[in-house]
Amino acid sequence: MATNSKNAPSAPKLNRPLTITVANEKGGVGKTSINRYLPFVLAERGYKVLVIDADPQANLSKTMGITKKAYAPDEIFIVEKSMMAAVRDGDLAPALVNVVPNLDEVPSDIDFASFSTFLSKKYGLADRTDDDYYEVESKKVRVLKDLIEPIKPNYDFIFIDTPPQPRSDSTRNATMASDYVIIAFQTQSDSLDGAISFINGTLTELHETFGADTDVLGILPNQVSNSGAIDQVVIEDAIRMFGEQNMFKHIIPFAKRIQSAPRGGVTRQGYWNTKLFKDVFDPLADDLIERLEMVGEISDGTN
Repeated sequence: MATNSKNAPSAPKLNRPLTITVANEKGGVGKTSINRYLPFVLAERGYKVLVIDADPQANLSKTMGITKKAYAPDEIFIVEKSMMAAVRDGDLAPALVNVVPNLDEVPSDIDFASFSTFLSKKYGLADRTDDDYYEVESKKVRVLKDLIEPIKPNYDFIFIDTPPQPRSDSTRNATMASDYVIIAFQTQSDSLDGAISFINGTLTELHETFGADTDVLGILPNQVSNSGAIDQVVIEDAIRMFGEQNMFKHIIPFAKRIQSAPRGGVTRQGYWNTKLFKDVFDPLADDLIERLEMVGEISDGTN
């Protein structure tokens, strides 16, 4: 079964491979949903895409496994190495698994919960008041970046899914490894607070203390109810805080079909899935490409 959409637009060429983390300090903001669908659409358009599951809950990995099984039911799906095992061995390449054409993943498992322990055992512990704080922490936050660099030239996009814990070692590593972050939030005050906390806390510290070269690509409200008064108030608050020009144009609406992806995988098959892609995720991919053009990551609209 082919993954390419019949009406997929031509894919403008990137000037360089890009790593993107979908970020927020809070859980339940749609990070994993975005990492399920957006890389899938980009892969359909001909981009080489990798998703890295840096969350021990492994929800993204489970969906990718179901997706692969749906598209290749006769193919034996074997995960040779988990994300944590690859980190311990210092090489992500053996953990790569193809999902559908142009889309690979590095799958996670519960063992990734030991990532922080691994970092502490390897590099030590240091408090902010300790003389060796910068030396220790600068090594810790660059682990994922160093692991991605050897495989990055093989892809156009690398997306990283992170756990819902504030200022976790996983989120800090993903952010440090990324060229851009997409700030996702649901239309609830605490979710918007999580977005602000990520920018003012994790992102600012990585910039100012460890020299991160990571920028915010845009603010993406998620699971918005058109009839919800509170939703609209939070959207207006976000516009005032971040500026309308920094908001993605194609806000992700509340849709039960998005929530069903963990059970059925990511697919265009069926009326409601087709409508979901047409109304939500194809326009979101267009919005992403437009933003990359605006920041100079795409020179023109030709291959």
